[in-house]
Amino acid sequence: MITDQRKRVISNIAEGLAQHHYKGNATNLLAILSSEGIPVYRDDYEDAFEGMLYFSEGTFSLHVNNRTNVANSKRERFTLAHEIGHYSIDEHRLGLKYGKLKPHGSRLTLSGRDPLELEADYFASCLLMPAKKFQTHAAKRKRFSLEAIQDLSESFQVSVVPTVIRFSEVGTHEIFAVFSRNNTVEWYAKSNDFPDWPFQFKVHGTLPPTTVAGEFYRKTDAKYTGVEKVSPQDWFYPFKDDSRADRQMYEQCYYSDSYGYTISLVWFD
Repeated sequence: MITDQRKRVISNIAEGLAQHHYKGNATNLLAILSSEGIPVYRDDYEDAFEGMLYFSEGTFSLHVNNRTNVANSKRERFTLAHEIGHYSIDEHRLGLKYGKLKPHGSRLTLSGRDPLELEADYFASCLLMPAKKFQTHAAKRKRFSLEAIQDLSESFQVSVVPTVIRFSEVGTHEIFAVFSRNNTVEWYAKSNDFPDWPFQFKVHGTLPPTTVAGEFYRKTDAKYTGVEKVSPQDWFYPFKDDSRADRQMYEQCYYSDSYGYTISLVWFD
């Protein structure tokens, strides 16, 4: 976990960079790297890493695995932003420069990350999706749905997975998102204002069977992509004295081929 104080430090650095290098809503990452004199090398590094910041003979260089990162793709943009984070966060850059940290490649995953990787991921989200600009664009839609996430994804040129995570942090609507694979919950993200109810699932356990995502794994021909009405009891144990338990809840799923996850978005009217 990253403390709130540490998040403020990281977001200030990242959003300061984004203010000076952008085109529309998309942050110009290559311009940032060029201004810092950091060359980018793309090669097939097999399964070693997605990206890596390397220091040698007095200079930094950034290496991108083109086996998984297509040039100029949303996935590569997050990889570049992540490595820019390692360079821009003082403790990371100086650690690499003076040998206190060993060069290590980044991998795209939602869990099991060390603190340095978590900080670089958070930096990347702030750099690619500055909070005020992100909220301004999100507020253009009066009703929430997966299409709002996809619109933000296109506008900021960021993959859907990190866009969902960022929306849960600074978005304009309360949401709950569950990331699963093979009917197993890998991770979840929720807005601070979403009800703090106990879950009908456990991380690394199976999805609740009556949810839209749960039916996808249990049944054939159950890949539902539209907005579906669900009961709060499908996902949670709502508190009886919480009036929000009577509100209509919706679920919509996104099936991510590049990340291999099913994302369940859950929200209220």
